[in-house]
Amino acid sequence: MISKISLIESNFYDIIFSGWGASACILLNEMDKQNLLSSKKVLIIDPSEKLENDKTFCFWSTKEEDIFKDYRLLISNQWSGIQINNSQPESISPQFYFHINSIDLYDKARSIIEKYTIKVLVGKITRIQNGAKVKVKSSEGSFTCSYVFDSRSIDFEKIKKSNHFIYQSFFGLKIRLKHKVFDESVYRMMDFRVSQQVATQFVYILPYDSTSALIELTRFGKKVIHKALAKQQLIEYIHNYFGEHEVIADEFGVIPMASHNFKSKKSEKVIQIGTRAGSVKPSTGYAFKNMYTHAKAICSDGIQSKNITINKRFAFYDQLLLIILSKWPQMGKPIFERLFSKKRSFLILKFLDEKTSIREDLSIFGKLQIGVFLKALCYWFFNKLKPSIVAILFIVSIFLFENNSSSIFLTDFQLGLLSFGLLLVGIPHGALDHLTETISKKKKITFSFISKYLLLMVPIFFLWYYQSLLGLVFFLIYSAWHFGQTDMNYWKIKSNWLSMFWGVSLLGYMLFSHLDEFIVIVQYLGVNFSDNSFPVLIFSKILLLSSFLIAFFKRKLNWMLWCVFLLLSTKISLLLTFGIYFIFHHSRIGWMDLKANLKTSHFNMFVKAIPFNVGAVAIYFLFFVKGGFSLQQNISYFFIFLSCISFPHIICMSLFYKK
Repeated sequence: MISKISLIESNFYDIIFSGWGASACILLNEMDKQNLLSSKKVLIIDPSEKLENDKTFCFWSTKEEDIFKDYRLLISNQWSGIQINNSQPESISPQFYFHINSIDLYDKARSIIEKYTIKVLVGKITRIQNGAKVKVKSSEGSFTCSYVFDSRSIDFEKIKKSNHFIYQSFFGLKIRLKHKVFDESVYRMMDFRVSQQVATQFVYILPYDSTSALIELTRFGKKVIHKALAKQQLIEYIHNYFGEHEVIADEFGVIPMASHNFKSKKSEKVIQIGTRAGSVKPSTGYAFKNMYTHAKAICSDGIQSKNITINKRFAFYDQLLLIILSKWPQMGKPIFERLFSKKRSFLILKFLDEKTSIREDLSIFGKLQIGVFLKALCYWFFNKLKPSIVAILFIVSIFLFENNSSSIFLTDFQLGLLSFGLLLVGIPHGALDHLTETISKKKKITFSFISKYLLLMVPIFFLWYYQSLLGLVFFLIYSAWHFGQTDMNYWKIKSNWLSMFWGVSLLGYMLFSHLDEFIVIVQYLGVNFSDNSFPVLIFSKILLLSSFLIAFFKRKLNWMLWCVFLLLSTKISLLLTFGIYFIFHHSRIGWMDLKANLKTSHFNMFVKAIPFNVGAVAIYFLFFVKGGFSLQQNISYFFIFLSCISFPHIICMSLFYKK
C-alpha cells in the first residue's frame, strides 16, 4: 500500500513530483535504474491515486533500442504492420509499434515507490516558488524541497496565443466484435473514411486480438471533438465496416499541437517534464519517446536540470504542417494519404522520429502537394516578419523621403503624415496615463489626478526657462530611459542597463548625425553648441554599432532593423527621423502594451483618451498656431512642450512596466 503523508511529519523533501503521470513514472523508473532514489526523501502530489487504466501509451522502435528493453515487461501488444484507410497492410520491419496500458505504467511506478522513502499526497499543487529552497503550496499544505519535477497541466489559453495552435482531440471506444475480423499484427494508423468538413479527422485502430480493439476518432483542428457526436460517428463507422459489437470502455483526451516554446526560465531546481517541457511532438501528438529521452538526460549524471533538445529543422517542418492543418484543414487528408502511398512506412516513421537526413526529407516533400507547402512557407515567413513590418516599411520610406539638404523643414506630405500619426496614436498613447494606476488608483480623470500631473510638468518648464541647457540635458536623459525601457519591454529583454544604453544610442545617433539641424533648433532655446561634430558623431556611431551587435547576438531582428533605420536616417531630416520613430514605433507599442494590460478595444481606448487629446490639441493650437511665432521658433518650443508633457507620462509608464 502507498502510504499517505502525515502533516505532522517534516515538510522538507529532497524531491517533489508535481503530478504523477507518464512523464513522472518514466522519470521514477530511470531514477530507480540509476540508483538515484536511495537515501532520498521524496513526495508525490497528484489529484488522482492512479488506480484506473485511463490512457493508452504507444511508441515505435526496434527491439534493439533501449526504450524497448526498459519497457518490454510492460508492453501489452505489438504490431509489425501498418495500414492507411483500407489499403493493403505494409510491414514496418525492423520496427514494431508497441502499446502500454497506463495502469501498468502506474503500477510499475507504485512498485518503485514502495522500495524507497516516497510519500504520496492526494491533492492539487497551487503554486511553485523558486528560491534557495523551492516552496510548494498545495491544497493539503505547504512544503519545501531541493528539486521539483513539474508536470502539471498546461494553460491552453496561454499557448492558444502562439502561432498555428490546434488541438489533437480524440474519443475512443474499446469494443469486442461478435466475429473474428481484426488482423492482430496490423494497426490502422489513419482511416480517413469519416467526415472532413470541420477539420482533419481520421479513425485510429489498435487491435488487441481478432475480436477486440481500441477504435478512436481523432481530430486535428481548432475545436475540440464533441464526445457525444464522436461516439455517434464511431458507432456508425464500426457498424459499417466491422458489424455488431459490444462497447467495453471509452477514453477521451486533448493534446496541444502548437509551435509554442514550452521552455521556461532556466532553473536548476524547478525542472519541467512532460507536456510542460515540450515532450509532445507538435505535428503528431506523440510524446512517450520524448519523455523517455528527457528522463535519461536528467539522470545521465546525477540529477540535473536538462531541457528537451529541439531539432530546429524538424520543428520548422512541424510548423509548416500546423499552418496547413489550421489554415487549410481540408488538405490534411490528401497530404497524409499521399505521404503513405508514395513512401515506405518505415521511412515515414523514421521521419516522424526525426532521424532522417536532409536528402531523405527532400525525397519525402518532393512527393507531396508542393503548392500548399509553399503557401504555408509564405505564411510562416510573413508571421516571422510581421513584428518587423513597420521597421522595414520605414527603412524603405527613407529612400522615398530622401533629401540631401540639411533643412529642418518638412514637406506638406511629411507634415501631414506626422500630424496624422500624432492624432492617431502619438498623443492618445500618452492620454491614458490615468489608466496605469500609478499617479492615481481610480482609473479616472479626477481633479486630483490633473493637479498632480500638472505639478510634475511645472518644474520641467521652469528648468527650461531658467537653465535651458540643463533642461535639454535632463529631457534627453529621461527620454532615453523611456524609449529604451519601452523597447526592451517590447523585445522581451529584462535589463535596466540595456534600456539606458539603447536609449542613449538611439537619441545620441539621431541628434548627432543631424547636428546642424539640432543646433538650429536648440539655438532658439538659448542653447549653443560647437559645430565640431566629428568626435560626438564617431562616438554615437560606436554606440549604434554596439547596439546592433547586441541585437544580433540576442537574435532581435526588430531591434537590428531600427538600428539600420537610424544609420540610414542621415538621408532625411531630424524632425522626420524623430517623428517616424516616436509615433510609428514608440507610441504604437506603448499603445499596444496598454491595450493588452487593460484588455479592451482600440475604440474604448480612444474614447477614454478624448479629454487629454482635446486638451493637448487645444494647447498646441493656441500656443503654436495663434502665438505668432516663426516656424523655426514653433519647432523649438514644441520640444519644450513635448518635454513638459513627457515627464509625468514617463513616470507613469515606467511604473506601469515595473508592475
